[in-house]
Amino acid sequence: MSEQWKMICRLKDIPLHGMRLVPRGLGWQELPGALLYRADEEVVLAALDGPAHQGGPRWPPQDGARTYSVKLEEGRVYLDLEELCAPASKAEAALAGSLGVAQRVMVLG
Repeated sequence: MSEQWKMICRLKDIPLHGMRLVPRGLGWQELPGALLYRADEEVVLAALDGPAHQGGPRWPPQDGARTYSVKLEEGRVYLDLEELCAPASKAEAALAGSLGVAQRVMVLG
């Protein structure tokens, strides 16, 4: 892990037992996003969202889903930017090619 922490949102922006989606890559890459789940007052988990589901993302993600490091500091939620932007599979690596996964991070929700 590189520990290039990027603030994603404030803890209060994720409802208790609720989720936020963090898109990864460029629009043309159509990569699954990272899903933030607030499991408790001071616990946020992050994992790669699976294929599109009817009704939107859900927790827990598919078995064996890639997980991401989360840091909580002074009411803010951070993800490691390098970890988040690394291809999550061989297919993503092939799709991204030499450009890699775009380092654009935005929170929807």
